[in-house]
Amino acid sequence: MGNTLFHGVTGQKIRVRSIKEHAATIAHKSADDALQARAHPERGALVALFDRMDAAIQEKMVKLFNIAYFIAKEEMAFTMFPKLVALHHTNGLDLGNTYSNDQACRMFITAIGMTFIEELQEKLRSAKFFSIVSDSSVDRSVKDQELIYCVYLQNGKPVNQLIQIVALDHAHSQGILDAILAGLLKVGVGEEDLKKHLVGFGCDGAAVMLGVNNGVTARLQRLCSSLVSIWCVAHRLELAALDCVKQVPQLQDIKQTLRAIHKHYTCSAKASRELQEISKVMEISIVRPGNTEGTRWLPHMSHALEALMRNYRPILVHFENHASDPNDREASAAMKGRAKLVQHTLKQYNMLLFIHLMLDVLQELKHLSLLFQQEGLTLQMVSDGLQTTSLALVAMQTITGPRLHQFMDEVGAGSTWQGVQISRTNADDDNLKNLKLRLTNSFCEFVSERFKSLETGVLKATSTPGHLDSQVLWQRLIQGAIGRDDQFQHMQVIAEISLVLPMSSSCCERGFSSMKRIKSDWRSCLSNEMLNSLLQISVHGPPAEHYDSVKAVTKWWSNGSRARRPQYKD
Repeated sequence: MGNTLFHGVTGQKIRVRSIKEHAATIAHKSADDALQARAHPERGALVALFDRMDAAIQEKMVKLFNIAYFIAKEEMAFTMFPKLVALHHTNGLDLGNTYSNDQACRMFITAIGMTFIEELQEKLRSAKFFSIVSDSSVDRSVKDQELIYCVYLQNGKPVNQLIQIVALDHAHSQGILDAILAGLLKVGVGEEDLKKHLVGFGCDGAAVMLGVNNGVTARLQRLCSSLVSIWCVAHRLELAALDCVKQVPQLQDIKQTLRAIHKHYTCSAKASRELQEISKVMEISIVRPGNTEGTRWLPHMSHALEALMRNYRPILVHFENHASDPNDREASAAMKGRAKLVQHTLKQYNMLLFIHLMLDVLQELKHLSLLFQQEGLTLQMVSDGLQTTSLALVAMQTITGPRLHQFMDEVGAGSTWQGVQISRTNADDDNLKNLKLRLTNSFCEFVSERFKSLETGVLKATSTPGHLDSQVLWQRLIQGAIGRDDQFQHMQVIAEISLVLPMSSSCCERGFSSMKRIKSDWRSCLSNEMLNSLLQISVHGPPAEHYDSVKAVTKWWSNGSRARRPQYKD
């Protein structure tokens, strides 16, 4: 049997001469330099190379790289680079003429992006376990893109990090899986690494992702049999809210009213201008009527209701004028009919009661939705958030919420609110109690149904008794604050796995927002390589004033196909 210390050694014993010869090889010296650089980064080869550069060239290149970084961080066009360089010239700072064009900016940003990728490779190499989160979207060039994030531990806390954005050749499950594996391979993570370190996969609820037999999750589980797949909790909460909308007719009525108001003022500049004039006469500051349609139903609905209550009197006066003015020939029959229906609805006491009840309910759900979109979300945080929200909704059955309480106090026993005569019946207050029970019970029921999978399998096994905060416990265990270093090794493994499970894919949504800002209609030809560099800087880069470009400069200086000539045109 050969010895595994060196390739090519065939015996059980190793000769001293063989060791000495190996120590003189380039491969051994390169490996030793890499080991020393990792142990002492301040004495690495790149740093030494940077030190050998002329001081004036160092200063100039650092400043040029800082300008390029600023452009990438602020998501500006590359053509701004020569303008900013010229501005520095005007201010008395000579940066030369060699690298003063947009092509130089592209080259510098590529080098900066490479340093971000190398740092990510080091983090993943040192991580015992990690998870991946993935989602798909279409960019401005009408190309399917797969965005891949990883979740790993840093100082005992979970961190979301962008890996790659990869163009899809096919949008079916095998095509998405191939894109994910290709993106991971670009940061040095192969299939063997996945089998050893991958513990979780997070995604939305699309069938192509969660299909039992041939979804992306099922295909990944064939590669990593112990993989835990998690459907994004933020998506689940939205679906639970939409389930409730279908069951409560009053929610449908509110949605139709809000949609009619939004359409009235969005499709007509004249109507919007008239509303502004009415608000000035009434000395009321209004906001733009909100739309209930959007990617996130909860914040859209909350914003639309808040805008409606703020604009209540001006909107009501405007719609009453439309409905009752026979001389208004510019308003169509459909517009007059819509105005009559809306003003009638907004004068109903029971509808105003329900709107204020919804404002209280949506306030609780909005807090939960924002929690589910946080970076570093853990299973314990999800469990605590669900419990807190459920208790708050149940409490509303007997205790009136702040917005509803304020409205009922302002109306009192009368039938006037904000100077408007409203239609009120004796049964409205009694119906409110039944409506509160139905609404809150429906929300709790659908939330419980959508999140019941979190109480099964591995996810249930990683939870702790109710009187313990498992997140704090796990973090202290990983940081070595509990027991001896070797006392709870198996518990530390469970803790690390628990903390890196991907509970939400909101990081991908934020990544797509950055992608659409960067790859705009005017930059739709950006390559994916450049897009990845720009995304890394935009999403994870520090503010421009805190960025240190020395590492990127030395990377660029040493990676050229030929010697750099920074003073060629100066």
